[in-house]
Amino acid sequence: MKKIHTKLVLSLLIITLLPVFPVYYLVKNLLVRSLEIGYNENVERALEHAAEISRELYAKYKTETLEFAVEAAGSEWVKNLMNHQNHVATRISQNASKLGRTKIDFFDLRANLLFTGSSDPQHLFPKLYQNNLVPLLEKTDAHILTISDDPGHIFAFAPIEIQGRRRGFLVVTRAVDETFTRGSAQVVKVHQIFKSLNLFEDDLARGFLLSFFAVYVPLAALSVGLGVYFSRRITTPLLSLVDGTKKIAAGDWDYRVPVTSKDEVGELVTAFNNMISTLKEKQDQVIALEKMAVWREIARILAHEIKNPLTPIQLTVQQMKDKYAGDDPEYRRLLEECTEIVTDEIESLRTLVREFSEFARMPQLNPAPGNLNELVQEVSKLYSNSNLKMELDFSLPEFNFDYEKLRRVLINLIDNAIDSMKTRTEPLLQIQTHKHADKAVLRVTDNGCGVPVDLQAKIFEPYFSTKKTGMGLGLAIVKRIVDEHGGKIALESKVGEGTTFKITLESLKSLSH
Repeated sequence: MKKIHTKLVLSLLIITLLPVFPVYYLVKNLLVRSLEIGYNENVERALEHAAEISRELYAKYKTETLEFAVEAAGSEWVKNLMNHQNHVATRISQNASKLGRTKIDFFDLRANLLFTGSSDPQHLFPKLYQNNLVPLLEKTDAHILTISDDPGHIFAFAPIEIQGRRRGFLVVTRAVDETFTRGSAQVVKVHQIFKSLNLFEDDLARGFLLSFFAVYVPLAALSVGLGVYFSRRITTPLLSLVDGTKKIAAGDWDYRVPVTSKDEVGELVTAFNNMISTLKEKQDQVIALEKMAVWREIARILAHEIKNPLTPIQLTVQQMKDKYAGDDPEYRRLLEECTEIVTDEIESLRTLVREFSEFARMPQLNPAPGNLNELVQEVSKLYSNSNLKMELDFSLPEFNFDYEKLRRVLINLIDNAIDSMKTRTEPLLQIQTHKHADKAVLRVTDNGCGVPVDLQAKIFEPYFSTKKTGMGLGLAIVKRIVDEHGGKIALESKVGEGTTFKITLESLKSLSH
């Protein structure tokens, strides 16, 4: 059976490990192909070209912004503006619109804001703070400012000089197109990611290998563990079944295999136990029939051998008494006493011969429709002086049985019960009938001395008796009559408490059967 356990475990292990290599190579090839498709030179060149274009366009935006700032700082309208001419806001907005969405801020020599204007008043331009502006007072060359990390705006500084004298400076804030900004940022980001992944292509392959086996190995171990567990669940009952078969083959018919599951294996074990119970019952019946046949043959021989000399012995003794013609009264008295003793003993032997003969006869049932309760009531009249109680189930229908033979069965059981209660100050005898499924049950219960456990298995054997008198054929005849009716008789007894004989008969079969 251990071979089956090993085979189950190996089968599960093979089923678990067999797909490892095909799945691994398939997924690995897919990963490699994906890397080859995504990380090739054409894609890299395209990404670099797109990033370069983005950088050049951004540089062009900066150059245009710076040139605009320098041009504006030296223009006549700015000089007029610084000389406090009219139309300030209008002129600033008109000039700012040349670069699209743009704002121009004018500051004096102390970095104080003098004028401001934009081409789009609705747009939110970044705020310029003093800490960014004060350092510009020392600057003399126009240049691009780095004021914030916002790539969506370009800042250009240009000093304002009128007639060779420094009058202040201006800052041009230009809003870069949002579509260009987002696209440029995505191109740069993708390019950086691409280059990073390209550098770690080999590491990705190794990482995949480690990840694959890190997931698959525990799963394989779990699968094998579950295989071992379930194989034990399957093989353990089978091993128990094999052990049970060996024990039963060795003669232990009382052994039963424990049922540990409710699946098909459990059903197999249950069926095996039921089969053994049936075989044991059949074996017991065969043994009982063999014993009964032997005892019947013995009873027949004994009845024949004992019966033949009884009549000659009785006639001889009677003739001895009748032929005596003497006048000795003592001898005549002795002769009469001996004749009486011999006659009584011969009568006892004839009773024994009748019992032997009846026990040895083959069963001759005369079944007829009858009522079990009426039989009990009739027999109970014979024991009116006994402390007899009856509990009868009058729902029992009539069924076919041999009235006289069951009457003898009941009388025999009642006599045994009365005999066992002789030592009781308050004897109690109870007879019950009731219906169970399609069977009729008859119980005879007493509170007598009971039958010891070690003798209960022999109680129905011929010539076995717990009483000092009798040949031990009564219960054997009872069992034979019950068996002839296709019924069963069982004994329930406890020493010192009493005994119950339970007879089960097939009562609810149709009378036509």
